[in-house]
Amino acid sequence: MTDTASNPTAPPRSAGDELAELDRRHLLHPWTPVGSGDQLVLVAGQGCEVTDSYGRTYLDGRSGQFNATLGYGHPKVLAALSEQAGKLMTYALLGSSNEPAVRLAARLAELLGEPLTHTLFCNSGSEASEAAIRIARMYHALQGRPERTTVISLADGYHGTTLATAGMSATPLAWAGCGPRPEGFVQIPGPSQGPEHGAQELEKAVLAAGPETVAAFFVEPVLGVGGIRPLPHGYLREVREICDRHGVLLVVDEVTTGLGRTGAWFAHQREGVSPDLVTTGKGLAAGYVPFAAVTTTGAVAGAFAGDPMLGGLRHGHTTSGHALGAAVALAVLRVIEEEGLVDHAAAMGERLIGQLTDRLKGVTGVKEVRGVGLLAGVEFDSFPRAGRVADECRELGVVVRSEGTVMSVAPPLVVTAEQVDRIVDAVCSGAEAAAGMPGE
Repeated sequence: MTDTASNPTAPPRSAGDELAELDRRHLLHPWTPVGSGDQLVLVAGQGCEVTDSYGRTYLDGRSGQFNATLGYGHPKVLAALSEQAGKLMTYALLGSSNEPAVRLAARLAELLGEPLTHTLFCNSGSEASEAAIRIARMYHALQGRPERTTVISLADGYHGTTLATAGMSATPLAWAGCGPRPEGFVQIPGPSQGPEHGAQELEKAVLAAGPETVAAFFVEPVLGVGGIRPLPHGYLREVREICDRHGVLLVVDEVTTGLGRTGAWFAHQREGVSPDLVTTGKGLAAGYVPFAAVTTTGAVAGAFAGDPMLGGLRHGHTTSGHALGAAVALAVLRVIEEEGLVDHAAAMGERLIGQLTDRLKGVTGVKEVRGVGLLAGVEFDSFPRAGRVADECRELGVVVRSEGTVMSVAPPLVVTAEQVDRIVDAVCSGAEAAAGMPGE
């Protein structure tokens, strides 16, 4: 690093250079190879655009980490945040309550519909999944079935990075080096061969474990980290029937897909299925604050009154139901409703996925375009090719996400048609530039 104080002839360092150096020296990035190159250091955002420390502006085609669903600087959300901060920023829900948390829980009950009526608030999607595991196991124990502890999930699923939620993932990336791996978790193949075949895999796993030992089945309506793979139509209904038949709780992970992302309030509602527990995060507070939730039925929630140790749910955190976070989430839900963003996401998603499908057809290295709503994935034939396309997009001023061989596109729900077209142009230009690379 050049010291301009000791070398007055050296050019002055920019704020961007300083931040990049501090980033390299001190910041440990999650899920990022150490020394993988210069990171985007962002300093501002407005609408669907973000600005880096060098003053360059990018169209955010990934909504941060799929969570900035209303974009940046939405005035109604900022107003709610400021107002609540001036009134009461927090008050723990342990033996007490706060108004925003009460009203948000009631609003989620309206959106999810009966019988999903009771919500526990958390700080992240991982925490929501962790809470769902504990709720499911404790519920069965309180019903006189303490042996029901096994949790089944899809091998390509992803539900978080806490020790237990990582135990639901089959990938070594989630748990290698963190051993011993937690017991009580079973992964099954996804429904790649159709809903009926996939559901049979669940039934086989339940019978193999012994139905009397299985607590819950966790599933994402769209496999996110697993490659932006929507579950086939009918799969959720099939597994709902199997869970009912064997007394297994169905947990639907809507952390990524919930609150409008797929062109519906919740992706599972497209199938007419009612889970026993639903986890939400990311879009719940649209990235303005860390916030998440797990919502369950009155029957499950009511069982905790019989807990002999407490007479209530023995789980939660200091900031569960944080008043500021709940107020922001309420504002986010109002904006989604008032601005018609669920229908808008459906329309913009058709435009996004339709154009990507048409324009990438036949391009060397492109294997498949898939997705639903404003959640699209482009699968390439190699990891380097997918990464090259993402890099090319960044050079063109569009940020997308590359993970393995899949490049994902998930702009904010407020994205315009013109911005969708710009994202498509960048992806297609990147794919053409990468077409000369070797594949698998």
